[in-house]
Amino acid sequence: MTKKRNYNILRILKSCVTGTAVWVYMGRSEEAARKAYWRACRHEAERMRQISKMAARRKANILQLLNDCMAGLPITAELPPEKKAAARQLLAIAEEDTLSDRSFYTHILETRRRRNRERKLRNNNR
Repeated sequence: MTKKRNYNILRILKSCVTGTAVWVYMGRSEEAARKAYWRACRHEAERMRQISKMAARRKANILQLLNDCMAGLPITAELPPEKKAAARQLLAIAEEDTLSDRSFYTHILETRRRRNRERKLRNNNR
């Protein structure tokens, strides 16, 4: 009869580029940690592929909100100063660049680059 572990494994992965923690895992086994890390890497790569589409969707949604707010107003009507300021703020929010946290993604890319370089060196030494 095998004995169940009654403790969790805590794994904190630090970035090989910056040294900050980029991934934390707490679970029951090393195998589960490897699978979770692999899934997290896949998810992060997909997120970074879709980031330009997400930014375009965000901008379109903000501009649609502004259009919906302005739809009920007559074309010739003058806006009060507070409404003009709110419209300018919405336009500024739509145009600003949304920076996302790329530390985990840069860690993944750097790790892959190093592994490939080491693999080539090992193959050349054979």
